[in-house]
Amino acid sequence: MLNTAAMRNHAGLAVRLAIYPDKRREPLLPGLPKGTQGSKPWDGGNLLVTEEQYAEMSGDPTVERFLRPYLQGQQLLQGGKRWCLWLISAEPADLRDSARIRKRLDAVRDVRAGSPTRVVQEAANTPGLFVQVRQPKTTYLAFPETSSERRRYIPAAYCSPEVIAGNTVIVFPDADLWLFGLLQSAMFMTWVKTMAGRLESRIRISPDLTYCTFPFPAPETNRAAIETAAQAVLDTREAHTESTLADLYDPLAMPADLVKAHRDLDKAVDKAFRSKAFPGDGERLAFLLERYEEMTTAAA
Repeated sequence: MLNTAAMRNHAGLAVRLAIYPDKRREPLLPGLPKGTQGSKPWDGGNLLVTEEQYAEMSGDPTVERFLRPYLQGQQLLQGGKRWCLWLISAEPADLRDSARIRKRLDAVRDVRAGSPTRVVQEAANTPGLFVQVRQPKTTYLAFPETSSERRRYIPAAYCSPEVIAGNTVIVFPDADLWLFGLLQSAMFMTWVKTMAGRLESRIRISPDLTYCTFPFPAPETNRAAIETAAQAVLDTREAHTESTLADLYDPLAMPADLVKAHRDLDKAVDKAFRSKAFPGDGERLAFLLERYEEMTTAAA
């Protein structure tokens, strides 16, 4: 949560400026990638493969061809391995000839046929496909949909298109270092902690309310410094390969070199918004609300 002063500041501005962002389908700054949830299997777990199941499943050459690493928010933050059967390119003969695949697809069909949701029932006719397919075809930035409110930053990571993003991950295809830097900054986190929903006390990201409404700075302003600082954050993480993102971003355990890398990134991002430093999150929020009003008024 924001500190008490920042929340009072936010509340006062909300009344004075009548600001509360409406959901948007596209980012407020044109040209940025659209953030969406990853693909949703709705399969009763039958298209997914755990570490315990991997050896048996991959023993089938046909299955092995279609196994892909599978990433949900938990794996992104906590580590661990999962796979899924990604059968988009499979031919009917592949599905017919593998007993392991057929058994899994029979179970998927039964689960979907018993669903009260019509779209899911209809998807019983294609049990080899996820019900919602949103997998990027290029490198993408993965952002956990839900994160502890204790973290100073919600860590995002780049993934190969071979890694299938699940529905508890927000994906940003072709996100460059500039965008990574903005999304890993104190400015963005101030906006998120104010505008995002909550799951119990945890922060729950909705792209249409947090990302698409964020009043980004002009892309050319201090861009090189942001990109350099963003790369430094990634490089610093690489120096701690034994730690998960959850470890690295625990507020009590965050390594000193990563704290410094983020502090440098915050300074670079702050400078893209204005030359004068922000003394705290309350001032950041006040500035962002005013900028949001300016941008939406200009676009009206």
